[in-house]
Amino acid sequence: MVSALRGAPLIRVCLAYFTSGFNAAALDYEADGSTNNGIFQINSRRWCSNLTPNVPNVCRMYCSDLLNPNLKDTVICAMKITQEPQGLGYWEAWRHHCQGKDLTEWVDGCDF
Repeated sequence: MVSALRGAPLIRVCLAYFTSGFNAAALDYEADGSTNNGIFQINSRRWCSNLTPNVPNVCRMYCSDLLNPNLKDTVICAMKITQEPQGLGYWEAWRHHCQGKDLTEWVDGCDF
């Protein structure tokens, strides 16, 4: 089992790989006009603002803030998402590629 200290980095590394390939500037357009933004591909329908009216903007930031190579805003927003009822389940990549998997290989050789 993954220790609590190592668990969070493992989750973030797996999620970042399968959502954006570790690309902090990744931007993907959905058919409904929303965007998936940054290394964790955080969607503008609920989590951030693209200046579209009537968007919840739960993270209280602009989606463009999530494209910054300084990941502070992105991590803060991702942490807010994980505190929601679905938690990591909001990410399809998490459900299909990371959830229930042994993630220790993602940080082999890293010293925490």
